[in-house]
Amino acid sequence: MDRVGNGLNWHSAAHWGGGRRLPCVHCGHGAFCRDDNGRPCHKTCAETAMRRAAAPDTAPDTAGTLGLGGEAA
Repeated sequence: MDRVGNGLNWHSAAHWGGGRRLPCVHCGHGAFCRDDNGRPCHKTCAETAMRRAAAPDTAPDTAGTLGLGGEAA
């Protein structure tokens, strides 16, 4: 995927899915475009997924909490 500014450059014909809408791998809605691996994907969904993957983990730290049955999680 080529990046341009804050987004991806999907001007290549390789990102066109041939006019057939298939469910986006990220949101499930119909997408005409394809990602670099040929999977149906909206450009905005791919950009959002890239930003999320690059962001530091924001999940709460659950170390030391007890799981089901009283064992450490």
